Amino acid sequence: MYSNWLKQSLGLSLVLCFVLLGVHPTAHAQKAKSKKKEAATQSKTDANSPWLIKWEGGSVSLPEFEAAFLRMNGREAYSTTLDSLKDFLSVYADYRLKLQQAKEEGLDHDPSVMKEIAGYRKMLAGPYILDKELTDPAIKALYARRQWDMHAGHFLAAVRDWSKPADTVRAYQKAMRAIRMLDEGYPLSYICMSPATRALWYHGDLSVLQRTKLDTSNMENWEGSDDKASAKAGGDLGFFMAGMTVKPFEDAVFKLEPGEYTKVPVKSRYGYHVIQLFEKVPHIGGVHVKHILVSVPKVGGVDTASFYHRADSLLQAIRNGASFEDVARESSDDKYTAARGGDMDTINREDRRAEVTFDKAAYGLKDGEISGIVRTSFGYHIIKRVNSVRAKTFDESKEQLKQFYKRYFFEDDKEAYLAKLKKEQNLHVDSTVLGYFVSHVDSTRTSADTNWAAKLTDKNRTIFHIGDINWTVASLIDTLNAQPGSPLARNALRDLINKNIDDASISIEARNTATKYPEFEKIMEDYKNGIILFDLENKRVWSKVVPDSLSERKYYEAHKAKYMWPERVDISEIFVTSDSLAKQLYKRAIAGENFDTLAKKYTERPGFKQKAGHWGLLLKDENELARRAFNFIVDEVKEPFTFQGGFSIVKLNRRDPIHQKTFEEARQEVASQYQDDRASQLRTEWVEELRSKYGRDINEPLIVAEWNKHHVGGEQSSLTK
Repeated sequence: MYSNWLKQSLGLSLVLCFVLLGVHPTAHAQKAKSKKKEAATQSKTDANSPWLIKWEGGSVSLPEFEAAFLRMNGREAYSTTLDSLKDFLSVYADYRLKLQQAKEEGLDHDPSVMKEIAGYRKMLAGPYILDKELTDPAIKALYARRQWDMHAGHFLAAVRDWSKPADTVRAYQKAMRAIRMLDEGYPLSYICMSPATRALWYHGDLSVLQRTKLDTSNMENWEGSDDKASAKAGGDLGFFMAGMTVKPFEDAVFKLEPGEYTKVPVKSRYGYHVIQLFEKVPHIGGVHVKHILVSVPKVGGVDTASFYHRADSLLQAIRNGASFEDVARESSDDKYTAARGGDMDTINREDRRAEVTFDKAAYGLKDGEISGIVRTSFGYHIIKRVNSVRAKTFDESKEQLKQFYKRYFFEDDKEAYLAKLKKEQNLHVDSTVLGYFVSHVDSTRTSADTNWAAKLTDKNRTIFHIGDINWTVASLIDTLNAQPGSPLARNALRDLINKNIDDASISIEARNTATKYPEFEKIMEDYKNGIILFDLENKRVWSKVVPDSLSERKYYEAHKAKYMWPERVDISEIFVTSDSLAKQLYKRAIAGENFDTLAKKYTERPGFKQKAGHWGLLLKDENELARRAFNFIVDEVKEPFTFQGGFSIVKLNRRDPIHQKTFEEARQEVASQYQDDRASQLRTEWVEELRSKYGRDINEPLIVAEWNKHHVGGEQSSLTK
């Protein structure tokens, strides 16, 4: 049956709910985005609310309808056109009638439905709880931090292997030495650089250090920061925003004031950091800039005066009236942007960051203003700030913030949250039982092997107990059997047990969703409605759509005009990877040699030698060969052209004009369209039957008046009051 295929392939029975409403199934994923608004809407629903839809046995108020639209479309009802809103209202009314019938038939209490919804609850509750407890509050806090742009640098003492105490101690001591050097007055840039980079950076001029009377003689063996990328810039990380670094690093940065540095090393997965905050400025968004570049060779000791003078002459030309864009096109060494009049588009401190000197110069300009000469590692720039780009709102940033959070912070927060739950739920693990398990299985085998668990006779021994859940040796055996091929080595088994502990802990917490998160219960209600409607639709519609050759042929005869072959071309090809061979074969073909014989001998396209290069009938836009051949005369061969990494010589064998498809040729299309049309007919008849049975009534003036309030500047709706 079509419905069973759809159900299995999508994996969600509730898909019919959205099909009936004309909404793509993925719209359901938007529900979580609008829970706050939905809750506000639902709180206004009471017995005195005017009805919008009414039928024998129930009604829907305006706020209830607004909330349903928001849930199912991910946006407010009045954001669409009035005609679209009316269409949705009509379909939603029919949806409620179908639900009424489904419940009267007892489908909402069907054991298979209850089992299916229990499966969805188990699948969705954990991620929902983690979103509510961790992700949602975290991204709000992250957005608050992102009202600042941070300019910082760091020194890294990397830890190669945390399991080796010697590595950890070495890195910690190195980081502490960096802190002592900062205390003594060494600049972070000098501490971070390797000897070679220091020599290049300072060009032998240590006047900065000499003025502070710092001793540099003991620095010869100091290799600098282990973050070699930032070390080249003296540890400078430029400007960045919250959510772009690992959590310990970010937390440390936001505790500093400009000029301060961390007094103890900051531990992260990479090692120990020493962090200095240079600047903290309000976030204003991005800037659209253009630039002219005079590039400078990246070779130590190069005399840059001539490059500077060239940049200065370009700047003076602009100040004397030359067009910035024209100068960029003619003289900028950045050829990509030069072709666009120097346009770099928007830079920001998030995903299109610039070097610090360029960044500060661009942000320091006013819209329309042109900078002086700005030096970066690329050379000398002249920058024009075109305009400012406003900062993103929370709603605009939300999805990106989630990605940042999940990438950098989520796993650590999840671990801490689960540890708290496990403590509250009185987790107890008996490690001796794992020892028993490991000693009675072959650790070199997997759970796919026959009788792998034969020696595990004491299956009632408890591996862990949490809340009211007792997880035994039998539980572990069942889990492994459900995952054939799972390794039986100790570490793999320990990981599997820990995962099941986490799952058990979350499942216990999920029992509180009804009271703690009532909106989650509404999601489950939507899933349940989707399941019972899917089953009802199958019963009333799809089970009655039983195609057979007689009905399909009858349908074909009545709709023949739908089933036509468009014009096609029959072509053959010789494909070779050598340009010179292609030209030689083309000359032989037009000189009269048999094309099929040449193709059999020379074509290099896999599988085409035995077919003498014959492609058969192709539609015009099927590939480049067909597109070209549509302009050929029958039996014509034209010069080779490049195609798919080689050279093709094509011959047009014949043209196939527009003509009727036979029933056999069109049968797959006929079967599909017959089922769709028949299903649509049955669905229409069913809806008419329901409307007649329940007496559906829609208060259209109410929705029109409410829509007008939002589009004529009047009073707000109950959704947004």
